[in-house]
Amino acid sequence: MKQTHHNNPIRHTTISAIHEAIATKAYELWMREGSPENQSDAIWLAAEQELLTGRRSLRPVTATLPVSF
Repeated sequence: MKQTHHNNPIRHTTISAIHEAIATKAYELWMREGSPENQSDAIWLAAEQELLTGRRSLRPVTATLPVSF
């Protein structure tokens, strides 16, 4: 029987290691940004970006609300 990628323990370990690296970086960014609430998606994406490019994002992770009068 042909083994599928779902049963490959090496692939699972690699995916787990990547996820752990992103989670660690996201926590570092979250702490650096002052532990902002409701920013988990933005921080996770910034962590992915930083790990993929090796560069810190030019924009702060925390979003600012638009001001309307």
